Amino acid sequence: MTKKKELMGQLTNAKNNYILGLAAMSLFSESISIEHLRNSHASFGEYTVKFDQVSSLLASDADREIAIKEFLTMLIRALLKESFELVRDYAKVSKQDTMLSAQPWYQFARIIRNCISHNFHFRFTPYDKEKLPVTWNSRIIDSPLQDKPLAISFLGYDGTWELFKEMGCVPLLVEIRVSA
Repeated sequence: MTKKKELMGQLTNAKNNYILGLAAMSLFSESISIEHLRNSHASFGEYTVKFDQVSSLLASDADREIAIKEFLTMLIRALLKESFELVRDYAKVSKQDTMLSAQPWYQFARIIRNCISHNFHFRFTPYDKEKLPVTWNSRIIDSPLQDKPLAISFLGYDGTWELFKEMGCVPLLVEIRVSA
């Protein structure tokens, strides 16, 4: 398997995991799921984890809202961080770092990746500060965001998906440019 095929497979897995998470969110909103979870569990090795705690969380409107927000935050972290790392590693191995860093979304995605890796807070390095402000799809990261939390509304679920799609296109762009 080529490095490019391996990368595309890994990006597909990241995308599928995000979609599975969104599907779970859809199921969590169904009342039948609450009852099903109350009586379900997962067993692995010597362990059994009951899902009654999840059922209780989903039964309360306030708790469900918090649990769903945290679950979706985890999905954003997994999709963007993993995808960015995969694409960056591929660019390093294929000696295309310069082309990757020239992508219009790169600095934005890099800073977002750092933010979600550090407790969802913007913590700019001296290198980051040299690059600010950074803009992508009308979203601006600038110095007043230092030490501020990344609000879900800043990127949103649609922005998360759009950024992933742009990062996922890089291997295709690389192939076209290399063969041209």
